[in-house]
Amino acid sequence: MYQISKTRRLILIAILAAISTILMIFPTIPMFGGFMKLDFSIVIVLIGMYLLNIKGALTILLLRSVLKVLLFNSGVADWVGMPMNIIAMTVFISVIWLFTNKNQGLRIKNYVFGAFLGTLAMTAVMALLNWIYAIPLYQKFANFSLQAVGLNLREWIVTMVLPFNLIQGFILAVIAGFVIFPMASYLMQQQLRFKK
Repeated sequence: MYQISKTRRLILIAILAAISTILMIFPTIPMFGGFMKLDFSIVIVLIGMYLLNIKGALTILLLRSVLKVLLFNSGVADWVGMPMNIIAMTVFISVIWLFTNKNQGLRIKNYVFGAFLGTLAMTAVMALLNWIYAIPLYQKFANFSLQAVGLNLREWIVTMVLPFNLIQGFILAVIAGFVIFPMASYLMQQQLRFKK
């Protein structure tokens, strides 16, 4: 029984990671002049989180990131951006899990509160990573110039990074919520089955 459950779990992780990878490519929504793109891959990771658990979700997140880099590599943008994405999305989904992994089951108010705090935490992490990691590397390896877009580093963070990530967190949480809550009881039942 344990072996069957373990095999099913691995198959489910692989399927969800593949779907999540595709959603990193299409559809995407360019924002802020095309400097940033919103994709919907994390919706699948959140579904996986409630089908499995946080460990399963993080495995899906990591696997979809590796697949994206290996199969759809866009050069420096992926090599620099993907580690940031992994860190930020780990924070986002972990905070949501912290507030929704309760004995009383998946509650909307807990999800909303977790998504709100998760969005704030993700935004703060992305601001810090842009400041100390991404922009210096983009300037060095991708010939990216803040001066060319008429911004300094502080202005880039305030006018681009912060609003994008706040919008991103809100949209992803809302879409995931509309998918997750109609089948919440099913997801909880499946999560219990995978724990056996």
